[in-house]
Amino acid sequence: MSAGVLSARGVRFAYRDREVLAGVDMDVKEGEVAILLGPNGVGKSTLLKIFSGLLSPRSGEVTLLGRPPRAFARREMAKLLSVVGQDPPVDFPMSVEEYVALGRFPHQGFFGGMSGEDREQMERSLEMSGLLELRGRGLGEISAGERQRAAVARSICQGAKVMLLDEPTAFLDIYHRVAFYEIVTRLKKECGISALVASHDLSLCAEYGERIVLLSAGKVMASGTPLDVLTPENIREAYGVSVTCDRNPATGAVRVTPIRRE
Repeated sequence: MSAGVLSARGVRFAYRDREVLAGVDMDVKEGEVAILLGPNGVGKSTLLKIFSGLLSPRSGEVTLLGRPPRAFARREMAKLLSVVGQDPPVDFPMSVEEYVALGRFPHQGFFGGMSGEDREQMERSLEMSGLLELRGRGLGEISAGERQRAAVARSICQGAKVMLLDEPTAFLDIYHRVAFYEIVTRLKKECGISALVASHDLSLCAEYGERIVLLSAGKVMASGTPLDVLTPENIREAYGVSVTCDRNPATGAVRVTPIRRE
């Protein structure tokens, strides 16, 4: 298997005596949107932190563009990799525009200041995220879904080619969840972004993910297209629930429906 822009080989990690990753092997290819699925506590967020260099594996190795994450200087890493969490800040005393502009910090000189290119990238990020009309609003004045779009816009403004997104739609309604995945899909098509999205949203992941990586018991239980991975057998083994899986007649994507317990 050839390494991708993100690669893990035999990755193990434990918090004290509790092992959460027990030998993970996976890749994210260039220009691919991969979805990381699995129940709570299975190690999705931990794996993203290892990919970003915030944590080191107990054993095994991870690479970003062929190099260990911690081999990059912080500014160099910020130009290559961006991270979006599930709960953007509310109490920052700044506008949406100012928050998005923070993404340009790795590209600025010692004295800072916005260049023409910085402003162009900021405008593009606001437009792609549908935030032009909200640019002057404070972060505390907009909805959770709009703040999440602002976090994605800041990541776009950063100019990184690889994005890690840790359950970014966890607290959003269906409108903003769909809007988020539409933005990520557009980034892939127009900018060649590679993305690894940790999520619990099986149905939307089936619609928008090119590849699903399903974690269970600290390992990759299945990896492939949504049609290959999202099966009743795999979901029952990973999550302990029974479901039916069929195809959405409008899109052809896999549709997952829980079976009500008697």
